[in-house]
Amino acid sequence: MYGFVGDQVEVRGHIELRTTFIDGTASRTANIKYLVVNTPSAYNILLSRLTLNKIGAIASTRHLKMKLLSLEGAVITIKSGQKEAKKCYENSLKTKRGVFGVTTQPPREEGVTRAEIARARRPEPAEVVQEREIGGKMFKLGKSLG
Repeated sequence: MYGFVGDQVEVRGHIELRTTFIDGTASRTANIKYLVVNTPSAYNILLSRLTLNKIGAIASTRHLKMKLLSLEGAVITIKSGQKEAKKCYENSLKTKRGVFGVTTQPPREEGVTRAEIARARRPEPAEVVQEREIGGKMFKLGKSLG
Protein backbone atom coordinates (compact mmCIF):
# COMPACT_ATOMS: atom_id res chain seq x y z
CA MET A 1 0.00 0.00 0.00
CA TYR A 2 1.23 3.48 -0.82
CA GLY A 3 0.50 6.86 0.78
CA PHE A 4 -0.53 10.13 -0.81
CA VAL A 5 2.99 11.02 -1.94
CA GLY A 6 3.92 7.54 -3.19
CA ASP A 7 5.69 6.36 -0.04
CA GLN A 8 5.15 2.78 1.09
CA VAL A 9 2.86 2.40 4.14
CA GLU A 10 3.00 -0.33 6.80
CA VAL A 11 -0.32 -2.17 7.05
CA ARG A 12 -1.03 -3.33 10.62
CA GLY A 13 -4.27 -5.20 9.85
CA HIS A 14 -8.05 -4.76 9.67
CA ILE A 15 -10.68 -3.97 12.25
CA GLU A 16 -14.45 -3.99 11.72
CA LEU A 17 -16.30 -1.42 13.82
CA ARG A 18 -19.94 -0.45 14.12
CA THR A 19 -19.80 3.19 13.01
CA THR A 20 -22.61 5.68 13.59
CA PHE A 21 -23.10 8.78 11.45
CA ILE A 22 -25.24 11.40 13.27
CA ASP A 23 -26.83 14.67 12.16
CA GLY A 24 -29.15 16.09 14.81
CA THR A 25 -31.78 13.41 15.39
CA ALA A 26 -31.11 11.40 12.21
CA SER A 27 -28.50 8.64 12.41
CA ARG A 28 -27.24 5.59 10.55
CA THR A 29 -25.10 2.77 11.91
CA ALA A 30 -23.13 0.41 9.68
CA ASN A 31 -20.39 -2.17 10.12
CA ILE A 32 -17.32 -0.72 8.43
CA LYS A 33 -14.02 -2.55 7.92
CA TYR A 34 -11.10 -0.21 8.57
CA LEU A 35 -7.56 -0.80 7.35
CA VAL A 36 -5.10 0.05 10.15
CA VAL A 37 -1.85 1.59 8.89
CA ASN A 38 1.27 2.93 10.53
CA THR A 39 1.93 6.31 8.96
CA PRO A 40 1.87 9.92 10.11
CA SER A 41 -1.27 11.58 8.81
CA ALA A 42 -3.41 14.64 9.37
CA TYR A 43 -6.51 12.46 8.94
CA ASN A 44 -8.19 10.18 11.49
CA ILE A 45 -9.86 7.97 8.87
CA LEU A 46 -10.32 7.72 5.13
CA LEU A 47 -13.50 6.11 3.82
CA SER A 48 -13.03 4.06 0.66
CA ARG A 49 -15.29 4.28 -2.40
CA LEU A 50 -16.44 0.76 -1.53
CA THR A 51 -17.58 1.97 1.93
CA LEU A 52 -19.24 5.10 0.51
CA ASN A 53 -21.14 2.90 -1.98
CA LYS A 54 -22.08 0.40 0.75
CA ILE A 55 -23.71 3.11 2.89
CA GLY A 56 -25.04 5.04 -0.13
CA ALA A 57 -23.08 8.20 0.72
CA ILE A 58 -22.31 11.11 -1.58
CA ALA A 59 -19.15 13.03 -0.71
CA SER A 60 -18.26 16.51 -1.97
CA THR A 61 -14.71 17.72 -1.36
CA ARG A 62 -15.64 21.12 -2.76
CA HIS A 63 -18.40 21.59 -0.19
CA LEU A 64 -16.58 19.65 2.58
CA LYS A 65 -19.73 17.58 3.17
CA MET A 66 -20.95 14.03 2.95
CA LYS A 67 -24.63 13.10 2.70
CA LEU A 68 -26.33 9.77 3.22
CA LEU A 69 -29.80 8.52 4.11
CA SER A 70 -30.81 7.16 7.49
CA LEU A 71 -32.70 3.87 7.45
CA GLU A 72 -35.88 5.95 7.93
CA GLY A 73 -35.09 8.01 4.80
CA ALA A 74 -33.93 11.23 6.53
CA VAL A 75 -30.90 13.00 5.01
CA ILE A 76 -27.80 12.93 7.23
CA THR A 77 -25.23 15.64 6.47
CA ILE A 78 -21.70 15.28 7.83
CA LYS A 79 -19.98 18.67 7.64
CA SER A 80 -16.45 19.93 7.88
CA GLY A 81 -15.19 23.46 7.48
CA GLN A 82 -12.41 25.51 5.94
CA LYS A 83 -10.61 25.76 9.31
CA GLU A 84 -10.49 21.98 9.72
CA ALA A 85 -9.45 21.46 6.09
CA LYS A 86 -6.68 24.05 6.37
CA LYS A 87 -5.48 22.52 9.65
CA CYS A 88 -5.36 19.03 8.07
CA TYR A 89 -3.45 20.38 5.09
CA GLU A 90 -0.93 22.26 7.27
CA ASN A 91 -0.45 19.20 9.51
CA SER A 92 0.15 17.01 6.46
CA LEU A 93 2.97 19.33 5.39
CA LYS A 94 4.59 19.00 8.84
CA THR A 95 4.53 15.22 9.09
CA LYS A 96 7.78 13.40 8.56
CA ARG A 97 7.38 10.98 5.69
CA GLY A 98 9.22 7.67 5.79
CA VAL A 99 9.22 4.44 3.83
CA PHE A 100 7.76 1.42 5.59
CA GLY A 101 7.59 -2.20 4.49
CA VAL A 102 4.23 -3.95 4.22
CA THR A 103 4.26 -6.66 6.91
CA THR A 104 0.79 -8.21 6.65
CA GLN A 105 -1.81 -8.92 4.03
CA PRO A 106 -5.56 -8.61 4.51
CA PRO A 107 -7.15 -11.87 5.67
CA ARG A 108 -9.21 -13.84 3.15
CA GLU A 109 -11.14 -17.07 3.12
CA GLU A 110 -9.43 -20.31 2.13
CA GLY A 111 -9.75 -21.09 -1.57
CA VAL A 112 -11.09 -17.62 -2.54
CA THR A 113 -8.99 -15.92 -5.21
CA ARG A 114 -8.36 -12.18 -5.48
CA ALA A 115 -10.26 -12.16 -8.80
CA GLU A 116 -13.35 -13.66 -7.10
CA ILE A 117 -13.18 -11.03 -4.37
CA ALA A 118 -12.88 -8.24 -6.98
CA ARG A 119 -15.88 -9.61 -8.95
CA ALA A 120 -17.99 -9.78 -5.76
CA ARG A 121 -17.25 -6.12 -5.01
CA ARG A 122 -17.95 -4.90 -8.54
CA PRO A 123 -21.24 -2.97 -8.79
CA GLU A 124 -23.98 -4.32 -11.01
CA PRO A 125 -25.96 -2.24 -13.54
CA ALA A 126 -29.22 -0.78 -12.17
CA GLU A 127 -31.07 -1.51 -15.42
CA VAL A 128 -30.85 -3.50 -18.66
CA VAL A 129 -27.84 -2.40 -20.71
CA GLN A 130 -27.00 -2.34 -24.38
CA GLU A 131 -23.59 -2.19 -26.03
CA ARG A 132 -22.88 0.91 -28.16
CA GLU A 133 -19.80 1.99 -30.05
CA ILE A 134 -18.68 5.54 -29.28
CA GLY A 135 -15.49 6.94 -30.75
CA GLY A 136 -14.30 3.49 -31.80
CA LYS A 137 -14.75 1.96 -28.31
CA MET A 138 -17.53 -0.28 -27.02
CA PHE A 139 -19.53 0.93 -23.99
CA LYS A 140 -22.39 -0.57 -22.02
CA LEU A 141 -25.17 1.97 -21.60
CA GLY A 142 -28.56 1.81 -19.92
CA LYS A 143 -31.33 1.31 -22.47
CA SER A 144 -33.13 4.39 -21.13
CA LEU A 145 -30.24 6.64 -22.27
CA GLY A 146 -30.60 8.35 -25.61
